[in-house]
Amino acid sequence: MNRIAPPTLAPSTLALSVLALALAAGGCSPDPKALADKARAEFAANQYLAAQTDLAAALAANPGDAGLIELQARNALAMGDGIAAGASLERLGSLRKPADFHRLLAEAALLRGQAQDALAALGDDKSAAGQRLRGLALLAQGDKPGALAAFQAGLAAEPRNAPLLASLSRLKLLEGDTAEARRLADSALAADGNLLDALLVDAQVATAEGRLGNALASYAKAGKGYPGNLPALTGQAGILGDLGRTDELAALLSAFQGQSTDGTLAYLKARLASAKGDWNAARDILQANEDKLKDRDDANVLYAQALTQIGQPEQARARLAPMLARHPESVVLRRELGKAQLAGNDAAGAVQTLMPFAQSKSAAPDDLRLLAKAAEAAGDPNAAFFAARARYPSPQSLGQALSAADTAMKASNWGNAILAYDQILALTDGRSALVLNNMAWAQAQVGNTDKALQFAQRAIQVAPEDPSVMDTLGWLLFQSGSNKNRALDLLRRAAQKAPQNQTIAKHLAQAQGG
Repeated sequence: MNRIAPPTLAPSTLALSVLALALAAGGCSPDPKALADKARAEFAANQYLAAQTDLAAALAANPGDAGLIELQARNALAMGDGIAAGASLERLGSLRKPADFHRLLAEAALLRGQAQDALAALGDDKSAAGQRLRGLALLAQGDKPGALAAFQAGLAAEPRNAPLLASLSRLKLLEGDTAEARRLADSALAADGNLLDALLVDAQVATAEGRLGNALASYAKAGKGYPGNLPALTGQAGILGDLGRTDELAALLSAFQGQSTDGTLAYLKARLASAKGDWNAARDILQANEDKLKDRDDANVLYAQALTQIGQPEQARARLAPMLARHPESVVLRRELGKAQLAGNDAAGAVQTLMPFAQSKSAAPDDLRLLAKAAEAAGDPNAAFFAARARYPSPQSLGQALSAADTAMKASNWGNAILAYDQILALTDGRSALVLNNMAWAQAQVGNTDKALQFAQRAIQVAPEDPSVMDTLGWLLFQSGSNKNRALDLLRRAAQKAPQNQTIAKHLAQAQGG
């Protein structure tokens, strides 16, 4: 959906409080015209929360101003509040309506989840904007071919329509066509590099490509350009959480000025608490927002993890067992249910839950170790075999990880590369200079400078005279500014050992010049 953002207090709720505050502070009524002008400027600057407040105050003084009511509807749509937008559009009644009134109605209906009402409002609108909304409505109904046809019809009329290009990119991403999604996202950015939907879909495609640094940059730009935008926050927060950058995640959440009525902020705060090891706080946050989060599997899994950690494994089991029954293919659900069963002294049940890991050629060592622990506690005669599997991985699992890592590195898919190298390090003794060096480089590309340096230091301990290893550590030290003298020494020695390597020569030249 375009411009999805958190719903906020209804304008009517804000109006009296805003006027009362102004009267108390200034001793006189605020100037409605000045408020209206201020709201228009705020809307133009994408400052929708501020505009909402000033519009409510201006409309309290001029309740029949059609232009202000229209702006209030557009502002609500920009914030993703279909209910408030619909209420504002109804207020227009017999007043002057904008030319795109039916499209505003359709967008408001879509935000309320009423796809059929959106289609009815659009009628036979064949404009590019109308085709985009029609495509989104059809997509909401599960009609991907119909949505594709609508998007393509709109682009036939306006080939450089950025919102349409962004919507079609998201559809291609849903279909798994990442290459086409990337082409369309790039086209949307070329048409309008500041459009919120173009920035968000660029970040989503970059995430799918594993270019997490690029995704973070696009989400950050969206958040800066559209203050209070929830999708920009959740996208950025999700990546920071996955990368373990908890300090940055905490700063992001504390600085966020937007609102959420669906529990998204609560989930992010609970995730931050769990990352810091404060499982009691995570449980308390999730418990207080249970009704809002009941349909989110990620929140329910986190809730179950917290319950297990604070000594309530039976409650965790009650949450996880039905979810695993619905999604038996989920490794995460199987792992967490096994942990809860083991913590609840049901070792035999844990063995039964975790047994599919023993039959998998690509099972992670940690999962095999968990199975071995459960089997030992249950007195299962296969416990030693499971433990051996964890210590000595199958050639297939190691081969798959190496192949995945190589493919990811060649495609600059840093996210997948990190996952693959994590698995390789877990499957081996962790002393491969190549693996450590490549992991260092991949971590650097997603902005994990500290982790990158740690892996680069490990690599040079294993292979202190390897020019590629010396180059990686030297370049990372130079970029981080932590030890430029050592950086120059390493880069000079790397260049002497590999004089034909253009990458090393480039790094040395930049370090000497900077």
